[in-house]
Parts: sequence; structure tokens; C-alpha cells
Amino acid sequence: MKKVETKPLKTHDHRKIHKNIYQMKQGNTMIQELPALKFVSQRMVTSYHMEWDGHPEPKDEKWIAWKVANQLKQITKKELAYKFKRMPPEIVWHKKDKNGKWIVDQMLLVADCVTDAMYDRAIEKVKKNLRVNELPKITFVKTKPTLCAQIFHLGHYRDTKESLRKLTSELEEKGYHAIGAHREIYLKPAMACYPPEKCETIIRVKVEKVE
Repeated sequence: MKKVETKPLKTHDHRKIHKNIYQMKQGNTMIQELPALKFVSQRMVTSYHMEWDGHPEPKDEKWIAWKVANQLKQITKKELAYKFKRMPPEIVWHKKDKNGKWIVDQMLLVADCVTDAMYDRAIEKVKKNLRVNELPKITFVKTKPTLCAQIFHLGHYRDTKESLRKLTSELEEKGYHAIGAHREIYLKPAMACYPPEKCETIIRVKVEKVE
């Protein structure tokens, strides 16, 4: 019997699919409408380990959402022949609580083809693998097209405040203002082999035009 050869699946890299979001360069603030996107998101109340050159690591809670994202990668690969790369972590920094811990949403972008049913199955698979009845507060977030502003920060993520101030100032000059908490996207892997000056972070805020 003749062996049937199958071509390897193409790996979809959403950093390239959404170049305007994930492949920014240094420069001024960019204002643009982002498309509808899907994320696996985990709400945490935690302090962060910020004394190394990788991205912020939560101290008080375990980040489990990446396990759900990995299960979704397996599901889309097996059932839809859609293979996609794991995306860089994103943190929405809401505010500090009375104990000085951050209330955050730590997220990963997933493919547009992911459905609610797939997400539910991924959650159940992670529960089974971890041998638990419940997971932390993890949700499937589907955003609508949103007007946002972004700026690229090169350097240690501890120093992103200066870039955030620049973004806010440039928004005011252009007649916009930020809405809600800012988001940071950590483009480099969580490895200590990157010197601080090589760390890359995208800072994003939702915006609206000042009337």
C-alpha cells in the first residue's frame, strides 16, 4: 500500500497577522482602530516580581490562563487544521488594592476561529490535568473593534511609566484622551538572557476624541 504523504500544517503567527499591533517600532504614539480580538484572560490580585529582565511575574497567584490557551492551540490544530503560535503575555493594570497589590487582567490573544464551546472544553481539560474542581477567575474575552493608542517602549518594563506619560501627552496634543486602565504587551520571552535595554513593551490605551 502506497504511503500517503501529508504536508506539515502552516503555523499562523498572529504577531504578523496583526502587524499594526505587535510589530511597532520606536516613535510617536499611533492611534488606530483595532479589530475584534479574542483573549484568554485571568483576573488576579497580586504583587509582582519585577527585579529580573523577563516580564513581570505574579507572586501571590499562579497564572493558569496560558494552560487554557495551550489547550485551545491543540483543539484548533486537531479539529480545524489551524496551528497558531502562542502570543506574548498582556497585562491590563487596573489599580492597586488597599494592601498594595495590583488588580490586573493577564491575557493571551488566541485565534479568531476559537469558539465558546472550544473554550469550555479547554477549561475542563485543564481542570482534569490539574486535578481540581475549579480554576482561578479565567474568562474568554471577545473585544469589539476599538479605537486605541499605542506606543513602543524599548528598555526595562519597570521604566514604562515614562513612555506612558509620553503617550498621554501626545494624545492631549492630538485632541484625544485615554479611557480606563492601560495595557502592556511584553514582546520578549520570559528569559533572563535579554539585557534590560533590549526588552520590548507595547503600551496601549483605549481612547476617544475630546469634544
